[in-house]
Amino acid sequence: PRGREALEARQIQQTWPMELITNGIVDQLTGGEVAFESEDEEVSDAEAALQDAIRDVITGPHLMDDDLDDLIAAAVADMLGPGNGYWQLLPSEDGSLPVVSMVPLDALTVRHNSNRHGYPQDPPYYQASDAFSSDGVGTLGNITPTPLGRGDLAVMRYPGARRSYQVYPKSPCMQIRDTLVLLANSTTHHNRFYNDDEIPAGVIQVMNANDSTITDLQDKIQAAAGDPRSVEVIGGEGAAQWIEMGGTAINLDVIQEQQWFLQLCLAAVGLGKAEIGMIEDVNRANGEGEQSRVFKRVTGPFAKQFNAAFQHICEQFDVYNELDQPFKPKLRFSDPREERAREERLREMFQAGGLTRRQYARRRGDEDLADDDMTVEINGETIDYGDLPKDVLEHKLAAVRGETVNEDDVGDQSGTDE
Repeated sequence: PRGREALEARQIQQTWPMELITNGIVDQLTGGEVAFESEDEEVSDAEAALQDAIRDVITGPHLMDDDLDDLIAAAVADMLGPGNGYWQLLPSEDGSLPVVSMVPLDALTVRHNSNRHGYPQDPPYYQASDAFSSDGVGTLGNITPTPLGRGDLAVMRYPGARRSYQVYPKSPCMQIRDTLVLLANSTTHHNRFYNDDEIPAGVIQVMNANDSTITDLQDKIQAAAGDPRSVEVIGGEGAAQWIEMGGTAINLDVIQEQQWFLQLCLAAVGLGKAEIGMIEDVNRANGEGEQSRVFKRVTGPFAKQFNAAFQHICEQFDVYNELDQPFKPKLRFSDPREERAREERLREMFQAGGLTRRQYARRRGDEDLADDDMTVEINGETIDYGDLPKDVLEHKLAAVRGETVNEDDVGDQSGTDE
């Protein structure tokens, strides 16, 4: 259904260099947790219950005992190959819930229903579910396409692969395919055994050939320089047979070819050998830099695709829309340098009075601390120190104690007051 180009992109994705890269990307993306970001600090009971329900839907278990990591791995492989990843959203059996489970769809079986200008039509997708199986390509003439609506699929595409002139993404494997096709078409001796200008010594054996036939054979062999074994059979009562007697075969350095192909695959993805762990580097500083580059080029962009898929799942629930979409689901990962920088920014905001202690704890991801009781009683007055910025709290405590606060001292404090 996606055509020969997509099938060839899948075959390239299944080569060992691309599988190596796929494993590296999947390793970066799996093991994360589903978090919910909300502008409101206080989460209502209805929102909390909805978050728990959506988290259960996203994390699984799904069909065939898949969990979220399995769905991510399947989508990454399809995004690197044909360009799109698809999750089918399965409702409850009685139809009371729009999504209760998901299953990955083979990207080669899904076709976007677009007009010649690229605009989606109704239905937006078709799936030929039996086009590919363990036995290979099916008989397309016997397949009835299944229409799929927007609510039936979560669609992801390879980050940065959008092109204005085509419906489907220009995935790394599509780019590699174009490069290989160009090389195959421009290199004359690509399919030849000998050098282009060489006709090795040999004899032609043909039965009952006249002079005209011999002349024709000579012309054909001259035209087939580089691989005289491929010359077509002319005249005679039997097949002509070329018996080579020497010649120099083209020097094919298999190791160098594989290294070149690996470099091509890495370049298409935008990574280097060190960044996917193929080169050991004892320099810790360089290692941290590589982690950040992988996060910027791979983890972050791919996570945005999955976050958009999670958001699409949320929008299938009426209660989520009725609550005015109170939160957004995120696939949260931990990049060491980014986490340290974020922690430092939050600490500075807290010290400057831009965050309350409760807000500081919640943005750090410490929900248990944020939900703890943060009240203290001084001179008969109860103070909720979790809801007051640091400088306001200092003034409040000083006023209750009957003390005088030095403004400069408040602004210069640098402790974390954990």
